[in-house]
Amino acid sequence: MNTGFVSAPDLLGDAFKGAMRRLATTVTILTTRTPDGTALGMTATAVTSLCAEPPALLACVNRSASIHAALPHGTRFCVNLLGDSHGDLSFVFGGKVSPEERFGHGDWVQEDLPFLADAQVNIACRVDATLDYGTHSVLVGKVEAIRMNGAFAPLVYGDGRFIPTRMDA
Repeated sequence: MNTGFVSAPDLLGDAFKGAMRRLATTVTILTTRTPDGTALGMTATAVTSLCAEPPALLACVNRSASIHAALPHGTRFCVNLLGDSHGDLSFVFGGKVSPEERFGHGDWVQEDLPFLADAQVNIACRVDATLDYGTHSVLVGKVEAIRMNGAFAPLVYGDGRFIPTRMDA
């Protein structure tokens, strides 16, 4: 009986990528500082809530990303949930611009933990645990502080494009 499931090892990788394109999610920019004070950031869509007690989230970071080495256990980082006006900024932090030039784009507040002033939400976390799996590290971010900003209008990405979310009354 053909159930329609793809399970052949040589086809599974492409099928998985196609399936994940349909898992629409809010686009984020993860930010942190190195011990010498350098601000680092990257666009990420593999971010999700973990639990409410204690408040925590998961963020998956490719080990080849420039920010990865700066996120060991105990490091503070910020998850900036982008709004629907941040499409260009997501590309800047997604690799369109060198890591050294990224914070020249957007309205960044350069405090001890850089955060995007006009993000939908800024979530300050501390790396509380990590798990390496495949090409990525899964970070457990223990939430330390949250800053809400503006109306709900997230930048959502799915099927290789941004998906309109604004609902005008």
